[in-house]
Amino acid sequence: MVEKIDAAAHRHVGAAFTAVDSAAIRVHRERCAKVRNRNVACLKCAAACTSGCIALVEGELVIDAARCVGCGTCATVCPTCALESLNPSDAELAGACLSAVRDGRVVVGCGLALEALDGLVDSAAVVPVVCAGRVDESLLCTLAARGVREAAVLCGRCDRCAQRHGAATAVLVAETAQTLLDAWGASLAVRVTDEVPQFLLTGGVTAAEAARARDDFFAEGRACVPVVREGDAAADGVVSEGGPRPVGRGPVSLSSPEAEAADTTVGPGLRFFWNSGHSRKVASHSLHVMKDGTLPHFVPDRRERLLDALAALGEPAAPSVACRLAGAVVIDGAKCVSCRMCATFCPTGAIAKFDEADGALGVAHTPADCVKCGSCRDICPTQAITILDEVRTDWLVDGTCHRYPMTPRPVDLADNPHQILDTFRLTFNGDIFER
Repeated sequence: MVEKIDAAAHRHVGAAFTAVDSAAIRVHRERCAKVRNRNVACLKCAAACTSGCIALVEGELVIDAARCVGCGTCATVCPTCALESLNPSDAELAGACLSAVRDGRVVVGCGLALEALDGLVDSAAVVPVVCAGRVDESLLCTLAARGVREAAVLCGRCDRCAQRHGAATAVLVAETAQTLLDAWGASLAVRVTDEVPQFLLTGGVTAAEAARARDDFFAEGRACVPVVREGDAAADGVVSEGGPRPVGRGPVSLSSPEAEAADTTVGPGLRFFWNSGHSRKVASHSLHVMKDGTLPHFVPDRRERLLDALAALGEPAAPSVACRLAGAVVIDGAKCVSCRMCATFCPTGAIAKFDEADGALGVAHTPADCVKCGSCRDICPTQAITILDEVRTDWLVDGTCHRYPMTPRPVDLADNPHQILDTFRLTFNGDIFER
């Protein structure tokens, strides 16, 4: 399915992402910061996508599910795990890595690179993934907590591969993981390389022979095979000699006359409909507001594994750390108008409302749960929020919580005459009663 939508239209964004859902990538649209509030700037998946399945083109988010290769790079960079890799899953990848450890070392290899080295390396000592961008920091920190001393991510000729963005993500992850591990004094060394580790080579094979085989394989350029989605081939009636070939569902435009003529089911639990007399399509939402007025929160399992791994490594060796995975929210009380929209839309609940019996209210921020998605900063109506890049390491393991007491904000009486009472309550410390 090919979708072209305005990247600022959050309802359309959520629908478009649903098209990517497959056996390789699970989409949890309710976790997506952009879906939760259209003013959030995050589109990290589009920047990291290796195949062009998710792309930002001239202000439009373009999603072509037929191009997805299931590499999982989008899931690696997604701060809220709205995109979850299943090819393999995090648990499967961690288990395979632990089984492949040799003398304290483990290698995760790009599938195309391993195909080029077929017969030249010990396949039992390297863990295959579609692309190097599949590796994430929670995996590397878990390996460190289990005593692994060296982790290598083996790439092919990324300059001759359509998935070259995956290498950039792999380098970003390696740098972030190394920063965290150094802050905890862990001994694991992480590197991204296209040189085959010597211990992987089978008897008699030299590093030069392995490099030559790799270069010959990538001489004409390479690309991973797109994911076959159930029903795609049958729907399009395309079958190759080896069975169904990867095909898309066909180009679908959200503004097409066909879509306007009838409701279109795009994915499980999601339907599109046209507003009567209007030409803009609207998607029904699956995000239900909770009793406290906030959208549902979810702390990703990947985040929990990362924190568990850091805790297992012991006391931090450094007082603070700065990386892409950790942030600390600071609210400027002089600018804050107590709307608490930051808590309403926070995907993980790192910012949460508190309302106490004595009338005290405000928000509480837990840095350990902050995935640095930027939602709070982007949607704050008065730009009162700053996200610090440097975070105390003890905040990440001790569950430190920072409270920001607030006062009810003044309201514009022109909005709703019934809010006059709220303004009087604010002026007279709540001593106003209705009859």
